[in-house]
Amino acid sequence: MTKKFMATVLAASIALTSFTAAPAMAKPSDGVRILQGLAALYIINRVIKDSKDHRQPEAIPRGRDRHSTTPQRRHNQWGQPTRPRRHTMKLPGRCMKTFYTRRGETRAYGARCVSKHAPRLSLPQQCKRRILTDRGRRNVYGPNCLRSHGYNVATR
Repeated sequence: MTKKFMATVLAASIALTSFTAAPAMAKPSDGVRILQGLAALYIINRVIKDSKDHRQPEAIPRGRDRHSTTPQRRHNQWGQPTRPRRHTMKLPGRCMKTFYTRRGETRAYGARCVSKHAPRLSLPQQCKRRILTDRGRRNVYGPNCLRSHGYNVATR
């Protein structure tokens, strides 16, 4: 709706300005016309922003004030404040592999698999280890370290 409205207003303004085109000469009243044009653009911009604000729901979540500046803390069923939740990043379950080393089996995330199947994740370097397997050296990430850094570790 607003795109059609803006296109109509823009087309009308271009059409009207082309009829009154005159040779370019600086007059004292040109400054006033420029300010009037800027004011008209500002008013149109405000109308569009106000129309976008009215599309959002008016409901206020329970226990919160719309104009409050301090965030409200959630409470559990006994009235005690809960800890804020951390956003956890999910690792692909297919990258959890069993690697065979001299010391036995090691379950970890393969670095190549994670970079291939979850390229947006940047895993912490302190969790990266280099192990010697029966197929050569591999870079892996330990699941316990990743879990402590906020990653959601898959359990098979």
